[in-house]
Amino acid sequence: MADMRPKRWWILAVSLAFVGCSSSSGQAVEVTAQPTPSASAVFDDGDGQPETTQASEIAESIASISPLEPFDENPTTTIDEESTSAYISRVAMSATSIELTWSHNNAAKYHLHRVPWSSEVEPDPAVMTADNEIHVADDIGRFVDAEVTAGVRYWYGVRALSPDGAQVGHGWHRADAVTDTEPPAAAEPVSAKADQNGVLVAWTRPEENYELHGYRVLRSVNGGEPDSMATTYDLEQTSFIDDRPPTSGTVTYSIVAFDFHWNESIPAEITIDR
Repeated sequence: MADMRPKRWWILAVSLAFVGCSSSSGQAVEVTAQPTPSASAVFDDGDGQPETTQASEIAESIASISPLEPFDENPTTTIDEESTSAYISRVAMSATSIELTWSHNNAAKYHLHRVPWSSEVEPDPAVMTADNEIHVADDIGRFVDAEVTAGVRYWYGVRALSPDGAQVGHGWHRADAVTDTEPPAAAEPVSAKADQNGVLVAWTRPEENYELHGYRVLRSVNGGEPDSMATTYDLEQTSFIDDRPPTSGTVTYSIVAFDFHWNESIPAEITIDR
């Protein structure tokens, strides 16, 4: 087993630092230790064999220690990587204009870009350049792009920048320059089954669903105003569990299908008594 006793060569360094600390008169004098090249120390490193080290070697080792860097109380932090995704979405669209909104938690400036749509896959952020920049803003807000071509699909991108100009987020959203006012067909029939775990509501994907984009679930009690319970953009999800249903009363569940252009179907409904 290795001997864990500490080495004792440092005793020489301490001794050298205090050689000549007082005169014969007892008065303290300031003396800088200058070990001679021939000085040496004998120590035991734990293996039972005496070792000899020149004092000059110890002094050189001590002198080679680099001083600590001064502490910076106000360090400068530069963000050079994206931390989160930025958000961009269309508010409204028509054949002549597309209205957009955007946001990000930590951005100081936003750059909006428009590129031609070529695939359902989001473009690489590198394609957002000065050539396709359409708007710059210092805060979240809205912008109407009136320089669109009717019938053309676009990808709109946003770059979120930090105060020092580093890109901290980006996002994409697809929008079409079309005037589409035709809603999807209703998502009926709808069924509802209650048990001890709640109420399972199920609906049917509409057959006439050009650009179907999602479903919204609403609930009303005793003929009151409906409350929004859930929204899904997964077109294959055609059910919802109300795990906190009312304990009594007449409950109506409504399913509203909506398309990519925010057109909504008439509600498909089911009513149960609790």
